[in-house]
Amino acid sequence: MEKPLNYEKTFKIEILNEFANGIYARLLNFVLKNGIDRQDKNNFYNVLLDQFVEMLDLDLFKMSFEELGVLDSYWTNMNSYIKEITMDSKIKEQQREHSKDKKQEQSR
Repeated sequence: MEKPLNYEKTFKIEILNEFANGIYARLLNFVLKNGIDRQDKNNFYNVLLDQFVEMLDLDLFKMSFEELGVLDSYWTNMNSYIKEITMDSKIKEQQREHSKDKKQEQSR
């Protein structure tokens, strides 16, 4: 006898999967864009990516609705953190570009 499908839980899982995969992809893009060696296991970003892989491998259908809420909080916090990391990187990149432009103007 099969368990009845809980559509509300299934919907929550699908949304959570999309959200989590987006966060993973954003960090992976950051790592690759910045030339960080993905094989370097001493690099913080690689360790975080590996942690994300483990979290993405969890069987969410075995979790209770409450546990899914905790997992949602985890990914929400990681989303904020990854936004902060990538934003800091963009600001530093803009500052480097601005500094480079300024040096070029001074050399003219």
